[in-house]
Amino acid sequence: MKDYLLFMDVSGDVDKRFVDQGKISLVPMEFVIDGEVKLYTDDDKGMDPVEFYEFVKKKVPMSTTQISPSKWAEYFEPYLQAGQSVLCLCLSSGLSNSYNSAAAAAQELNAKYQDAKFVPVDSIRATGITGIIAERMILNKDNGMSIDENFADLEQFKHKTLACAYVDDLDSLKRGGRISRTVAFFGGLMDIKPLIQFNADGTLSVWGKQRGYKKSIANMIEYYLDKTDTEHVQKVYITHANDVNYANELAEKIKEVNPNADITIRLLSPIIGVHLGPSAMVLGFVGK
Repeated sequence: MKDYLLFMDVSGDVDKRFVDQGKISLVPMEFVIDGEVKLYTDDDKGMDPVEFYEFVKKKVPMSTTQISPSKWAEYFEPYLQAGQSVLCLCLSSGLSNSYNSAAAAAQELNAKYQDAKFVPVDSIRATGITGIIAERMILNKDNGMSIDENFADLEQFKHKTLACAYVDDLDSLKRGGRISRTVAFFGGLMDIKPLIQFNADGTLSVWGKQRGYKKSIANMIEYYLDKTDTEHVQKVYITHANDVNYANELAEKIKEVNPNADITIRLLSPIIGVHLGPSAMVLGFVGK
């Protein structure tokens, strides 16, 4: 098997030990805070995510940017020049054009280089759910799969991953165009907490609404139990907007209903946190 490298853009959240072990590398992404462009790298070279969530709590204006085809090509051409192929997980095409830009860059680079190739994967997911797919990608390579075999497996596996999210701040969803200004206003008055899920095409939709945090968490547990297999060890990611107490509470409840759950807790990527707002929490897992 010809060797290849694994990458993921930083809209995904994977257990940091895989990065530290050199199993996977991360592609930085930019976002804008109060008109100033910031770089998120998920290490000490970019913006500190804890600092980022302080801006979120203060409701400082912010937005995300996509990776352009030229930036994808600039980033990965040196690897292909050196004869190294690359398999890269990208943010859902249902949320961003970054994957389409990566696909355009791949077409250009793969026509230019014959001994190596750039293979982007539309994760149709984000944050910790992409982390679950990344762990699968790493395991596949460790088990000897070629880059094409790995890609084919991920194209099947990604559709088995599911997620639900608790969103505390309706204003963040309003700014991202997910709900109307009227819904955000009256929902805020009534303490309504929307519950979000990923659709099959990688877009987001509201699947439930509850008043208050406790009832929302109970609904997330019901969603999880309805859609996962609790008889076997399954990977679970809980990502949070710098509120680890919420995340630990959710993890404890997951363990109560499924002692076989293998849970990773980590900070929610700012690339996604921009749109979900303060105290948001995402539960990602493998479906039945």
